[in-house]
Amino acid sequence: MTIRISLSGANLKTSTVEVREVLNMTERMRLLEQLAAKRGVCSASFSASEPQRLSVEYDADVVSTLGILDFFETCALHAQVLPRRKRPSMGAPSETQTL
Repeated sequence: MTIRISLSGANLKTSTVEVREVLNMTERMRLLEQLAAKRGVCSASFSASEPQRLSVEYDADVVSTLGILDFFETCALHAQVLPRRKRPSMGAPSETQTL
């Protein structure tokens, strides 16, 4: 389930958070509801394939990644923000590419 709030004109960022504890469905739903109530959070959803990971979209002008991690700490959960994967550059074609 995804919880969404519309914030037009916001400085939206998305972070992937990994929760170390294993949560059942009720606990996940409650966590998403509490996270959605946090000022600056626009949406949050757990990954279907990796149930301990969730994606959080937030207004970076209102809340930071540290603020999001603090939220998990106040819920007595251990969490970490995962580093973003680097996207392939759109620069020069690779050596193996044929034109």
